[in-house]
Amino acid sequence: MNLIPMEVGRVVLSKAGHDQGHYYVIVSVAESPYVMIADGRVRKIQAPKKKKIKHLRAMPQYAGDIAERIASGKQVTDADLRHALDAIMAGAVEP
Repeated sequence: MNLIPMEVGRVVLSKAGHDQGHYYVIVSVAESPYVMIADGRVRKIQAPKKKKIKHLRAMPQYAGDIAERIASGKQVTDADLRHALDAIMAGAVEP
């Protein structure tokens, strides 16, 4: 079984909670077993949601430009997140 890492920039699908079925981008890795997720719409980059990894499904899609900007300390806006997520999901095929 090939496991997809839960890393900054990874696109994830929420499997549980009121946000079930929504796609997000991991914006930081918190203390285990949590990550911080945002989508630039409901969950803004300034107030990401803390979510348990077991409640997320990692997708093969990766927002490399977002991950690079976060790693380098550059500002990431909600619009950047929305555009990256929309572009990635437009080309994604649901397994």
